[in-house]
Amino acid sequence: MPFRQLRNRTGLLSGYFAAERNFSIGLAETVRKGVLKPTCSTIGARYIARIEDAGEYEKVHFRNICPPLYWPKAIGRFDLYKAATDCLHPDDWHHYEVPETTVKRGDVVLDCGAAEGIFALSVAERAGKVVLFEPSPDFRSSLARTFGNMRSATVVPAALGSKEGKAFLDGGSLYGVVRAEGGIPIDVTTIDAWSACAGTRVDYLKGDLESYEFEVLQGAVNLIQRDKPKIAFTVYHPGNDWKQMMSFLKRLVPAYRFRVKGLSYNDNFPRPVMLHAWT
Repeated sequence: MPFRQLRNRTGLLSGYFAAERNFSIGLAETVRKGVLKPTCSTIGARYIARIEDAGEYEKVHFRNICPPLYWPKAIGRFDLYKAATDCLHPDDWHHYEVPETTVKRGDVVLDCGAAEGIFALSVAERAGKVVLFEPSPDFRSSLARTFGNMRSATVVPAALGSKEGKAFLDGGSLYGVVRAEGGIPIDVTTIDAWSACAGTRVDYLKGDLESYEFEVLQGAVNLIQRDKPKIAFTVYHPGNDWKQMMSFLKRLVPAYRFRVKGLSYNDNFPRPVMLHAWT
């Protein structure tokens, strides 16, 4: 295991014992699911049946998922295995579907920060419709290859935020960050703006937005109040405040119930990994 990964794993113990930790998690879970968790290269590979060469892509066939996913070769296998672990391994803290926030048959799902599209692909057969929001050019053409012939899927090549406009994407692969300046120019829309044009209910919001989670929720006020969707958002990025997000959602929909899951120690501050909300 690389030194950086080992340091991150052992750092979870510092997060567990930190005075700032304001959520419940057991020491045994911290050790089993965090410190001693097998590597993503080990876990992710279990969910892949085979990988075929497809020019500039790798054509990835997952077990029990159809059709295949097109993965850009330029990004590399480690990130593929990490994404597969996050999206497909139920025991992983990053996993979006817990019993309370499971995609049901016919659900309309918004995949906010879709990246390579593994989550969307894993639920597409159950969902009535999946809409993928992803601004990164690294994944634009591969998402088109993966979902282009899927009538129930739509790819929106834009970032999400609290208001519409322009911004810049700094970095690539799974770790691109939206900034006010510096990087690749991108379009920014809001969930409410998309919803006003789409005219459809939404049953599920999935989000991994590299510290922009709260801004995206702020741009979805009307939809959340109207549809009361199930929500599975990451809250482990620096700057995220899971209590702020939970209070915001509770004001919009008093009937929401919540669950936080996992432990992270990014920037030497303890945060949960996921926030789940449902009615």
